[in-house]
Amino acid sequence: MARIENTWFWLLLALLLKTLVILFLIYNLHLLNGDGLIGICSGDCPDYLHTAQNVAKYFTFGRIYEGVLSPYAGRMPGYDLVLAPLSLFFDELTAQNLTFLLQIILSMISTYLLARIAYFIFPSKKVFYFTFFVYGINSFVTFYDLFILTESFFVSAFIISFYFFISAKNTWHYVLSGAFLTWAILMRPYILPIWVLLNLYLIYLFFKKIFSFPVLAKVILSFNLVLGVTEAIWITRNYVHFGKFIPVVTDVHAGLKEGKFLALMEFVQSWGGDMVSWNPDSEMVLFYKMPQINHLPNKYQSFKDLPEYVFTSAYNADSLEKVKKIYAITDDSTFSGSERMEADRQVTALLRKYRQSFIEEKPFYFYIVAPLRLLPKFLFHSGSYYLSNLPFAEQNFFQKTVKIIYSGLYYFTLLVGLSFVFYSIANFKQIAVNQWLILLIPLYIIALCPLVLRRIEYRYFILAYPFLSILACYMLNLLLLYFSNPKLLKD
Repeated sequence: MARIENTWFWLLLALLLKTLVILFLIYNLHLLNGDGLIGICSGDCPDYLHTAQNVAKYFTFGRIYEGVLSPYAGRMPGYDLVLAPLSLFFDELTAQNLTFLLQIILSMISTYLLARIAYFIFPSKKVFYFTFFVYGINSFVTFYDLFILTESFFVSAFIISFYFFISAKNTWHYVLSGAFLTWAILMRPYILPIWVLLNLYLIYLFFKKIFSFPVLAKVILSFNLVLGVTEAIWITRNYVHFGKFIPVVTDVHAGLKEGKFLALMEFVQSWGGDMVSWNPDSEMVLFYKMPQINHLPNKYQSFKDLPEYVFTSAYNADSLEKVKKIYAITDDSTFSGSERMEADRQVTALLRKYRQSFIEEKPFYFYIVAPLRLLPKFLFHSGSYYLSNLPFAEQNFFQKTVKIIYSGLYYFTLLVGLSFVFYSIANFKQIAVNQWLILLIPLYIIALCPLVLRRIEYRYFILAYPFLSILACYMLNLLLLYFSNPKLLKD
């Protein structure tokens, strides 16, 4: 096997692995359908294209609504840093395809660097090899290399940032780490607490006398330089346009305006339902199901399938059925515009009333049970839901086999990776602080999304996945060591 330091060998091997996975995804999802697009543009993709084109044309990060371009702070412009320059020089199709290629290239680089992180923190060649191949063949993250969404760039930027941070040999490495972390924050601001954690780690190194105070000051300044400048520009821009102090974004819903959909999402969230309308296993599809998944069977067939605690004195299953019918009118073109607007107003008011009723009558369920109900939904699913547009029963033998393998890989990464929690508790004194860092990153994501944000779209797990891959591969190596020489671990 090639030396770990043989960068070009590992990058080319990562490219080979990524290419094989991507070709399978393209084949299985029928992406080459003659439109010239090599990836997928759905979900939030049109929003990213819209703001990027406005930056390219008008040099304004904003949205056009009713013919008027208005500044926007529902998201930060992390994705636009790439997509806007491409939109300036190329047509929309070419800009998207070039974005896909850049995502694949960065994903390839991050695969190698993740394995280097594993080797640096758990100094074992086997851990490096296991991490490289386990993460290299994964499709859970690679799937998003083919999307115009922030996930691919976000996870690659964070891995690159963490690599420079954890293995820094000079202040320029900290500047690079801070720059890539800033980019990641611009795409996913909710990782700011991880930025705080990394700064605390640097202070810890000072107290352990690894850094002198002058060195600590220089390192912290270098690490936070790019973020500090970026935040100063962003906050100033937002104050000029909105007259408010907005350090990251206006809200957690990407600036979604008050109305039926926001009210529906927050109502479903309030009692611990999954608000993802393109997941057939979610409660959201009882109210609204996206057309592209109409062929997939729903987990919940009627409102009566919901847990009894969901209902209050203000509403029952029949009430929600009426809400669904009113909601349908808002999207039905056979009704006049005024009728649809009235239906929107009516359904929004009902959903707000029902949500408030649930909070007032069942606070324990709202604050405790509901988020805990979302936790297993976030973690325990097929792990390979994205591999095919067909129900499992309609897939051929090859497709079923690949799906089962990738489901197994997901659960290996999740369960074996999380087993490090118990290992670290049992061996508390032997666990290095940088090893705790590797564990705290996925634990933060696992706690944040279902328990705090109440958002359990599976793609939000994407940052936890690579670091759980490292931990899973480390635990695998420990198991192999134990079975080959049980006394070695006992000693």
